[in-house]
Amino acid sequence: MNKVDLTNTMAIAEISGADSIAAALRYCERNPHVRTLIPTYAHTGTEYGDFGGIEGNLVFLGRELRERHGVELEPLESLEDPALWRALNGRFGSVLAERYGAWVPCVGCHLYLHLMRVLLALRREAPVVISGEREWHGTATKPNQMPRALDAYSAVLAHAGVELALPVRDVAEKSAIDTLLGERWVGGSPQLECVLSGNYRGLEGDGAVKEMPAGFFDEFLVPAGKRLLTALLAGDGDYDAIVADVLREARA
Repeated sequence: MNKVDLTNTMAIAEISGADSIAAALRYCERNPHVRTLIPTYAHTGTEYGDFGGIEGNLVFLGRELRERHGVELEPLESLEDPALWRALNGRFGSVLAERYGAWVPCVGCHLYLHLMRVLLALRREAPVVISGEREWHGTATKPNQMPRALDAYSAVLAHAGVELALPVRDVAEKSAIDTLLGERWVGGSPQLECVLSGNYRGLEGDGAVKEMPAGFFDEFLVPAGKRLLTALLAGDGDYDAIVADVLREARA
Protein backbone atom coordinates (compact mmCIF):
# COMPACT_ATOMS: atom_id res chain seq x y z
CA MET A 1 0.00 0.00 0.00
CA ASN A 2 1.26 3.48 -0.87
CA LYS A 3 2.16 5.69 2.06
CA VAL A 4 -0.32 8.55 2.39
CA ASP A 5 1.28 11.95 1.84
CA LEU A 6 -0.51 14.25 4.26
CA THR A 7 0.96 17.33 2.55
CA ASN A 8 -1.19 16.74 -0.54
CA THR A 9 -4.50 18.37 0.31
CA MET A 10 -5.83 18.35 -3.27
CA ALA A 11 -6.69 15.51 -5.65
CA ILE A 12 -8.03 15.19 -9.20
CA ALA A 13 -11.43 13.55 -9.59
CA GLU A 14 -12.76 11.80 -12.67
CA ILE A 15 -16.35 12.85 -13.33
CA SER A 16 -18.71 10.59 -15.28
CA GLY A 17 -21.41 8.30 -13.89
CA ALA A 18 -22.31 6.86 -10.51
CA ASP A 19 -19.09 4.85 -10.11
CA SER A 20 -16.87 7.93 -10.40
CA ILE A 21 -18.99 9.91 -7.93
CA ALA A 22 -18.96 7.03 -5.44
CA ALA A 23 -15.18 6.74 -5.87
CA ALA A 24 -14.65 10.42 -5.06
CA LEU A 25 -16.78 10.17 -1.93
CA ARG A 26 -15.08 7.01 -0.71
CA TYR A 27 -11.62 8.44 -1.34
CA CYS A 28 -12.36 11.55 0.70
CA GLU A 29 -13.85 9.43 3.48
CA ARG A 30 -10.67 7.37 3.65
CA ASN A 31 -8.29 10.34 3.21
CA PRO A 32 -9.42 13.15 5.52
CA HIS A 33 -6.30 15.18 4.76
CA VAL A 34 -7.78 16.01 1.33
CA ARG A 35 -9.57 19.35 1.47
CA THR A 36 -10.11 20.14 -2.23
CA LEU A 37 -11.13 18.06 -5.25
CA ILE A 38 -10.56 19.24 -8.81
CA PRO A 39 -13.28 17.66 -11.00
CA THR A 40 -12.37 16.77 -14.58
CA TYR A 41 -14.15 15.51 -17.68
CA ALA A 42 -11.97 14.06 -20.45
CA HIS A 43 -13.51 14.15 -23.94
CA THR A 44 -12.76 11.26 -26.29
CA GLY A 45 -14.59 12.36 -29.44
CA THR A 46 -16.67 9.16 -29.35
CA GLU A 47 -19.26 10.27 -26.81
CA TYR A 48 -22.69 11.65 -27.62
CA GLY A 49 -25.87 12.67 -25.81
CA ASP A 50 -26.87 14.97 -22.98
CA PHE A 51 -24.16 16.60 -20.87
CA GLY A 52 -26.81 17.46 -18.29
CA GLY A 53 -26.13 14.26 -16.38
CA ILE A 54 -22.53 15.30 -15.79
CA GLU A 55 -23.64 18.71 -14.58
CA GLY A 56 -26.19 17.14 -12.22
CA ASN A 57 -23.60 14.74 -10.85
CA LEU A 58 -21.30 17.68 -10.13
CA VAL A 59 -23.99 19.47 -8.15
CA PHE A 60 -24.66 16.31 -6.12
CA LEU A 61 -20.96 15.64 -5.51
CA GLY A 62 -20.24 19.22 -4.44
CA ARG A 63 -23.01 19.14 -1.84
CA GLU A 64 -22.12 15.69 -0.51
CA LEU A 65 -18.40 16.48 -0.24
CA ARG A 66 -19.09 19.70 1.61
CA GLU A 67 -21.66 18.27 4.02
CA ARG A 68 -20.05 14.88 4.68
CA HIS A 69 -16.36 15.72 4.65
CA GLY A 70 -15.91 19.50 4.52
CA VAL A 71 -14.22 19.17 1.12
CA GLU A 72 -14.40 21.90 -1.53
CA LEU A 73 -15.20 20.97 -5.13
CA GLU A 74 -13.64 23.32 -7.67
CA PRO A 75 -15.22 24.17 -11.08
CA LEU A 76 -15.07 21.46 -13.74
CA GLU A 77 -11.96 21.19 -15.91
CA SER A 78 -12.56 19.90 -19.47
CA LEU A 79 -9.69 18.00 -21.09
CA GLU A 80 -9.12 16.63 -24.60
CA ASP A 81 -6.39 15.71 -27.07
CA PRO A 82 -7.80 14.03 -30.22
CA ALA A 83 -4.35 13.26 -31.62
CA LEU A 84 -3.40 11.35 -28.47
CA TRP A 85 -6.65 9.38 -28.56
CA ARG A 86 -6.06 8.52 -32.21
CA ALA A 87 -2.52 7.26 -31.60
CA LEU A 88 -3.63 4.90 -28.82
CA ASN A 89 -6.99 3.77 -30.16
CA GLY A 90 -7.38 4.42 -33.89
CA ARG A 91 -4.33 4.60 -36.07
CA PHE A 92 -2.82 1.20 -35.21
CA GLY A 93 -5.93 -0.88 -34.56
CA SER A 94 -5.35 -3.26 -37.46
CA VAL A 95 -1.71 -3.78 -36.44
CA LEU A 96 -2.70 -4.58 -32.87
CA ALA A 97 -5.48 -6.94 -33.94
CA GLU A 98 -3.12 -8.87 -36.20
CA ARG A 99 -0.33 -9.01 -33.66
CA TYR A 100 -2.34 -10.01 -30.58
CA GLY A 101 -5.19 -11.94 -32.19
CA ALA A 102 -7.86 -9.58 -30.82
CA TRP A 103 -8.17 -5.91 -30.14
CA VAL A 104 -10.72 -3.57 -28.58
CA PRO A 105 -10.32 0.21 -28.41
CA CYS A 106 -11.68 0.44 -24.86
CA VAL A 107 -8.42 -0.44 -23.09
CA GLY A 108 -6.36 2.24 -24.78
CA CYS A 109 -9.25 4.67 -24.45
CA HIS A 110 -9.30 4.34 -20.67
CA LEU A 111 -5.55 4.84 -20.55
CA TYR A 112 -6.09 8.01 -22.58
CA LEU A 113 -8.67 9.21 -20.04
CA HIS A 114 -6.17 8.79 -17.22
CA LEU A 115 -3.29 10.34 -19.18
CA MET A 116 -5.32 13.45 -19.85
CA ARG A 117 -5.46 14.20 -16.13
CA VAL A 118 -1.72 13.90 -15.40
CA LEU A 119 -0.65 17.33 -16.65
CA LEU A 120 -3.30 19.02 -14.52
CA ALA A 121 -2.37 16.87 -11.51
CA LEU A 122 1.26 17.95 -11.72
CA ARG A 123 0.50 21.59 -12.46
CA ARG A 124 -1.82 21.86 -9.45
CA GLU A 125 0.43 19.76 -7.21
CA ALA A 126 -2.41 17.29 -6.75
CA PRO A 127 -0.66 14.04 -7.69
CA VAL A 128 -3.63 11.71 -7.17
CA VAL A 129 -6.18 10.91 -9.87
CA ILE A 130 -9.36 9.33 -8.46
CA SER A 131 -11.18 7.01 -10.85
CA GLY A 132 -14.34 4.93 -10.62
CA GLU A 133 -12.88 1.92 -12.44
CA ARG A 134 -13.99 -1.39 -10.90
CA GLU A 135 -13.21 -4.96 -11.87
CA TRP A 136 -16.73 -6.39 -11.66
CA HIS A 137 -20.18 -5.04 -12.50
CA GLY A 138 -22.30 -7.70 -10.86
CA THR A 139 -21.24 -10.82 -12.75
CA ALA A 140 -20.12 -8.84 -15.81
CA THR A 141 -16.61 -7.71 -16.70
CA LYS A 142 -15.23 -5.23 -19.21
CA PRO A 143 -11.93 -5.58 -21.09
CA ASN A 144 -10.87 -2.10 -20.01
CA GLN A 145 -11.46 -2.82 -16.31
CA MET A 146 -9.89 -6.22 -15.83
CA PRO A 147 -7.05 -6.46 -13.27
CA ARG A 148 -4.26 -6.44 -15.82
CA ALA A 149 -5.65 -3.31 -17.47
CA LEU A 150 -6.08 -1.45 -14.19
CA ASP A 151 -2.56 -2.37 -13.11
CA ALA A 152 -1.23 -1.12 -16.45
CA TYR A 153 -2.93 2.27 -16.09
CA SER A 154 -1.49 2.62 -12.60
CA ALA A 155 2.02 1.74 -13.81
CA VAL A 156 1.89 4.38 -16.54
CA LEU A 157 0.75 7.19 -14.24
CA ALA A 158 3.32 6.19 -11.61
CA HIS A 159 5.97 6.90 -14.29
CA ALA A 160 5.18 10.60 -13.72
CA GLY A 161 4.84 10.29 -9.96
CA VAL A 162 1.03 10.36 -10.05
CA GLU A 163 -1.08 7.83 -8.18
CA LEU A 164 -4.15 6.37 -9.84
CA ALA A 165 -6.52 5.85 -6.92
CA LEU A 166 -9.23 3.22 -7.48
CA PRO A 167 -11.40 3.38 -4.34
CA VAL A 168 -14.21 1.21 -5.76
CA ARG A 169 -12.04 -1.28 -7.63
CA ASP A 170 -13.20 -4.07 -5.31
CA VAL A 171 -16.91 -3.13 -5.39
CA ALA A 172 -18.88 -5.62 -7.48
CA GLU A 173 -22.51 -4.91 -6.72
CA LYS A 174 -24.52 -1.85 -7.69
CA SER A 175 -26.18 -1.93 -4.28
CA ALA A 176 -22.79 -1.22 -2.67
CA ILE A 177 -22.28 1.75 -5.00
CA ASP A 178 -25.75 3.00 -4.05
CA THR A 179 -24.81 2.76 -0.37
CA LEU A 180 -21.70 4.87 -0.95
CA LEU A 181 -23.74 7.47 -2.81
CA GLY A 182 -26.39 7.68 -0.11
CA GLU A 183 -30.10 8.28 -0.02
CA ARG A 184 -29.96 11.66 -1.76
CA TRP A 185 -28.56 10.15 -4.95
CA VAL A 186 -31.38 10.28 -7.49
CA GLY A 187 -29.70 8.49 -10.39
CA GLY A 188 -31.24 7.99 -13.77
CA SER A 189 -30.08 11.36 -15.06
CA PRO A 190 -29.11 11.49 -18.76
CA GLN A 191 -25.52 10.39 -19.33
CA LEU A 192 -23.23 10.65 -22.32
CA GLU A 193 -22.84 7.42 -24.28
CA CYS A 194 -20.05 6.03 -26.46
CA VAL A 195 -20.55 5.13 -30.12
CA LEU A 196 -18.21 2.15 -29.58
CA SER A 197 -20.14 0.76 -26.62
CA GLY A 198 -20.38 -3.05 -26.67
CA ASN A 199 -17.97 -3.40 -29.60
CA TYR A 200 -16.46 -6.53 -28.05
CA ARG A 201 -19.75 -8.45 -27.89
CA GLY A 202 -21.44 -10.79 -30.38
CA LEU A 203 -24.32 -10.22 -32.79
CA GLU A 204 -26.95 -10.72 -30.09
CA GLY A 205 -25.11 -8.61 -27.52
CA ASP A 206 -23.80 -11.66 -25.74
CA GLY A 207 -20.49 -13.49 -25.74
CA ALA A 208 -17.50 -13.56 -23.43
CA VAL A 209 -15.54 -10.37 -22.95
CA LYS A 210 -12.12 -10.63 -24.57
CA GLU A 211 -9.19 -10.05 -22.24
CA MET A 212 -6.18 -8.73 -24.07
CA PRO A 213 -3.11 -10.98 -23.72
CA ALA A 214 -0.18 -10.14 -21.47
CA GLY A 215 1.95 -9.14 -24.45
CA PHE A 216 -0.46 -6.36 -25.36
CA PHE A 217 0.20 -4.73 -22.00
CA ASP A 218 3.87 -5.58 -21.57
CA GLU A 219 5.00 -4.88 -25.15
CA PHE A 220 2.58 -2.16 -26.17
CA LEU A 221 0.28 -0.40 -23.71
CA VAL A 222 2.64 0.27 -20.80
CA PRO A 223 5.72 1.23 -22.88
CA ALA A 224 3.64 3.34 -25.25
CA GLY A 225 1.76 4.92 -22.36
CA LYS A 226 4.96 5.95 -20.60
CA ARG A 227 6.48 7.45 -23.76
CA LEU A 228 3.26 9.25 -24.64
CA LEU A 229 3.09 10.63 -21.12
CA THR A 230 6.63 11.96 -21.41
CA ALA A 231 5.77 13.55 -24.76
CA LEU A 232 2.55 15.02 -23.38
CA LEU A 233 4.39 16.67 -20.50
CA ALA A 234 7.04 17.99 -22.90
CA GLY A 235 4.51 19.36 -25.38
CA ASP A 236 5.67 16.96 -28.11
CA GLY A 237 2.59 16.04 -30.14
CA ASP A 238 4.05 13.49 -32.56
CA TYR A 239 2.10 10.69 -30.88
CA ASP A 240 1.71 8.44 -33.94
CA ALA A 241 5.47 8.24 -34.40
CA ILE A 242 5.96 7.34 -30.74
CA VAL A 243 3.45 4.48 -30.88
CA ALA A 244 4.87 3.23 -34.18
CA ASP A 245 8.35 3.09 -32.66
CA VAL A 246 7.07 1.09 -29.68
CA LEU A 247 5.41 -1.42 -32.00
CA ARG A 248 8.55 -1.77 -34.12
CA GLU A 249 10.79 -2.26 -31.09
CA ALA A 250 8.46 -4.90 -29.64
CA ARG A 251 9.15 -7.11 -32.65
CA ALA A 252 12.80 -6.22 -33.11
